[in-house]
Amino acid sequence: MKNISVIIPMYHAEAFIRQCVRSVQDQSEQSWELIIIDDGSTDLGPAICEELGREDDRIRLYRQENRGVSHARNRGIDLAEGKYVFFLDSDDMIHPRLLEEMLEQAEEYDCKLVFCGYTLSDGSPPGGGVNAHLQWQTAEGREVQGWFHKKYINEMSGIGGKLINREAIGALRFDEGLANGEDTYFLYQLVCKGIRSAYTSNGWYYYRMHQESVTHSENTRKADRYYECSRRIRDSEYRKGNLDYALTWEILLTGQIEKNHAAQRRTPKPGSCGQRSKCEDPSKQLCKIAAAERRHPMFRRMYLSNKVLFYSCFYCYPLYVILKRVMAILQNDLHIYSMKDVKEAFCRISGRKGESRMKRKNADVGILTFHCSNNYGAMLQAYGLKRYLQSRRIRTDIVRYEPIYMTGRHWWIPYSPIRGLKGRIWGVMNMWNGFLAHMRMREDFSRQRRNMNRFRFRYLVDKRKHRVLFERGLTGLPYRYYVVGSDQIWNPHITCGFRRAYFGAFENKQKKRVISYAASFGSSKLDSKYDREFSELIGHVDAVSVREEAAVPYVERLSGREVTAVLDPVFFLGKEDWQKVETDPEREGFIFLYITEKNEAMAEYARRLSHETGLPVVEVRATMIGADADFEVDHGAGPSEFLGYIDKADYVVSNSFHAVAFCIIYRKRFLAFAHSNLGARVRNILKIHGLLEKLYELNGNSAVDWQRAREQMDAPVDWDAVGWKTKEQTKLAGDFLMKNIGGIAR
Repeated sequence: MKNISVIIPMYHAEAFIRQCVRSVQDQSEQSWELIIIDDGSTDLGPAICEELGREDDRIRLYRQENRGVSHARNRGIDLAEGKYVFFLDSDDMIHPRLLEEMLEQAEEYDCKLVFCGYTLSDGSPPGGGVNAHLQWQTAEGREVQGWFHKKYINEMSGIGGKLINREAIGALRFDEGLANGEDTYFLYQLVCKGIRSAYTSNGWYYYRMHQESVTHSENTRKADRYYECSRRIRDSEYRKGNLDYALTWEILLTGQIEKNHAAQRRTPKPGSCGQRSKCEDPSKQLCKIAAAERRHPMFRRMYLSNKVLFYSCFYCYPLYVILKRVMAILQNDLHIYSMKDVKEAFCRISGRKGESRMKRKNADVGILTFHCSNNYGAMLQAYGLKRYLQSRRIRTDIVRYEPIYMTGRHWWIPYSPIRGLKGRIWGVMNMWNGFLAHMRMREDFSRQRRNMNRFRFRYLVDKRKHRVLFERGLTGLPYRYYVVGSDQIWNPHITCGFRRAYFGAFENKQKKRVISYAASFGSSKLDSKYDREFSELIGHVDAVSVREEAAVPYVERLSGREVTAVLDPVFFLGKEDWQKVETDPEREGFIFLYITEKNEAMAEYARRLSHETGLPVVEVRATMIGADADFEVDHGAGPSEFLGYIDKADYVVSNSFHAVAFCIIYRKRFLAFAHSNLGARVRNILKIHGLLEKLYELNGNSAVDWQRAREQMDAPVDWDAVGWKTKEQTKLAGDFLMKNIGGIAR
């Protein structure tokens, strides 16, 4: 008996079926049979399958009259002889190691359902990351139901890429009467059995999107049975009293009805010369379906925005179009403060290109910071500062100043401009080493860039705005006030020498005032060789504040002015605010490790803590620097994922300033290690909050004193007192900002 029966329903797939079958033949796990059910195809697909079957006797083709995909899959289940069945669509492909990895999880952990993430295919063979180590998570019972209804609802809505124990399926079959969602309902019934399941986020199931992949015609969409799957699941969960799950499916159901009605309104009526009469009524059948849904008890529990959209779609379609566009703009972080802004928003949603009829009023404040750096702290502090100023009704933009020495290091070929002959030689070698490192982890590197850019363009900057690559481009900016900082904008080792832009030292007719907020050079002072240049540049800053209290005397001495120490702007936002932008990790119960420099002692401590607690260590890397230990490593996390890891971790171990800052915000159990040359930052933030006992300092290169470190980790914390200190310090920081730019606040 074969281990796995792969079931492929096929209908008019001659363009894709050969590549689909080849992806099965290329599997590292070879104990399989392939059952292809042809559902009445009239193209060359069956002939291709017969040809492949003659070459490989594990491939079997069965033909039938066209009876639908559900009947084809049911027949495949009946014919299957393997211990497990695996469902694959005829236009999709799978990674060469997918079946082996899934079978291993199913056998070792007695999982009845094993599935993975999806990747949109460009048609190329799925061979990337052959040596990748997959990170699996397992669950059963109620937790798996949470996966289905909430956490992994997208991954569990389709049957493609699911390995299922045939005994667990039993008499369960796909409902051939459903016009849509038959695979979702099949999985729902399976999950309700309380089976143990395993999941990995790796997208090793490759799906295609093409015109022929649209499986339901417009007439089918009008049919009441098209919505039956969502309706059944909603009603079932409603009867069980799981109102949270029922609400999820109510929102999906009304969204389907709303979307299909909008599609009908946009589709020209046959014979109407491409024009639909303004007075034409929408589909009567859809209106009846919508009316029935409005009477359901769960409809009353929906969010007001969902209900308003649903009503307007059927009773005032022009208003619906406007509301949909307004919501799209609001989701892109447009902040509306006055009626002028509302008028401007309506000009934008009208579809006009360029400026609105009213001349767009520029933001008052431009922030110059490290938003373009693929660094968690750099991006999160930029978001915190921007959101705080906007909350005070100050128009604020993060300037898209993206010099090549900051963005270049995150390309496939890193850019490192270093002064001097030796520096240039070292820079070339560093570029080469960086390129090789990126090539070695190209999938993870690409995923991290996507996550970084997703956060950057959703929360920080408008992608459509002009980029400024060189300092001379700053002369034409429209802002009156510039806030430079926070982060290490004054660290010449990061910026490859001092950059005048980060001191506001550039000519601009509109510029009125420059304020540094929580600017830092990473330590209490700079090397004396930088004193003269720093003294000249700091003269361009009208109001000076720094992040490290220990740096105040140094800056006051060189500037000859009063300098204020303020909190990092991430503290302007509370836990609930940050949770709105975080992405939950794909597992629970772990130790989070984040290292910003090589530290064997930290790695050994995390390993020992894992052994003592029984929790695995999950390490996140924004660069190649890491523990190099046998930990689970996420190379692709962006800022949202970084926050999610800290929020859900049981313990946090790090020498990163911002990891420590968010441990304080999230009130986590953590231990901070001192950085060898940037330790002033972590020490300062812990001192402010009365948490110096959470800082572990090594004595030279000695090993970690386990007993002392564990006592520091477990030391009780009065979080209410810590919260008051944060509130007090953020008030002082806010007062500093408002004193210097508050005159423009509304």
